[in-house]
Amino acid sequence: MTVRNQETVLVLDRVPIRLPAPLPRLLSEFANQPRPPGWVTNYPNRWLFPAAEPGRHITGSALARRLTDHGIPSRPARATALVQLAQDMPAAVLSALLGLHLSTVTRWRSRAVTDWTAYLEARTFSRAAPGREPGARAVLGNEPSARGS
Repeated sequence: MTVRNQETVLVLDRVPIRLPAPLPRLLSEFANQPRPPGWVTNYPNRWLFPAAEPGRHITGSALARRLTDHGIPSRPARATALVQLAQDMPAAVLSALLGLHLSTVTRWRSRAVTDWTAYLEARTFSRAAPGREPGARAVLGNEPSARGS
């Protein structure tokens, strides 16, 4: 963890992540806890999340599993971040940047497409038929004129 321009940044696998309060304080307390016995105590590198091998940190997937074990799911946040990136960047650029296959990024891009046609159709339909619920669809044979009203 480092502090840059009044922001606390955690670097995970070469990716800097700005931390909102109270995470910097909590992670600092976690990092300053006494080290567990074994090789970690004698190794000069102080990883926040050390791996089983000396001098290495745990992988992103191992960290995700640990978070999930503590009731903190990471998949929804990852999916949201990928959809947001897909909205903002071309698929080829995002694919190269994240090291994902182009077809994977293309699927995320298709999920990120904002399509207003369903909304506009519902609004147009509700204005054309007063008294109906917004978005309600007429069912053939149930219109007032078909029932003899």
